[in-house]
Amino acid sequence: MAEAIQTVKYKKLTIEIFPDEHCENPIQNWDMLGEYYCWHRRYNLGNSNRFETPDEVIAYARQSRSLLFSLYMYDHSGITLSMSNSHYPFTDRWDAGQLGFILVDREKALKEFGKKKLTKQLKQKIYKTIEREVETYNQYLAGDVYGYVVSRDNEPIDSCWGIYGQSDCLNEAKSIVDCEDKKAVSKHCQKVKQWIRNKVPLIYRSNLRFF
Repeated sequence: MAEAIQTVKYKKLTIEIFPDEHCENPIQNWDMLGEYYCWHRRYNLGNSNRFETPDEVIAYARQSRSLLFSLYMYDHSGITLSMSNSHYPFTDRWDAGQLGFILVDREKALKEFGKKKLTKQLKQKIYKTIEREVETYNQYLAGDVYGYVVSRDNEPIDSCWGIYGQSDCLNEAKSIVDCEDKKAVSKHCQKVKQWIRNKVPLIYRSNLRFF
């Protein structure tokens, strides 16, 4: 395991954040709404090879009345993708350009959202969904994926991996501690009530210990 990149003391517990070196490729391993068709001579990007050329994708989208979004790439000290080339760095004439397309099959979209027609409002929802997919893919490409380990006295008591975004990973770990914290308080209160009913002397009652 790599070294922790962040260590936080929280409610007498230790939270360590680690880079997830074995995270899943979201567009290949998850059930994404879009199909990603990418053509690049050096990088193996995208998740579908149903069509061999850009013209075939465009023709299918027109024939099936499906949605097709352009996908752009900026390649400089790492890869960044965008659905727009109207802003820097995707306006860079040397390091940016169109990588391919994202196809949202009409029937799949209607089924996903439980609709019968591709209305303007639905198209906007689909666009926002694809934007989030691209953002997640960017995090994967940038290695912005993490895991946490929660420990007490150097003994791991909880962990989770495959969380996108370092701050989100820390917040998730804290929420787990908070949840267990509440459970511990509730459990202790029930125990105290039992001690009181049974008239257990104070010297025999244990202190509250989280986790």
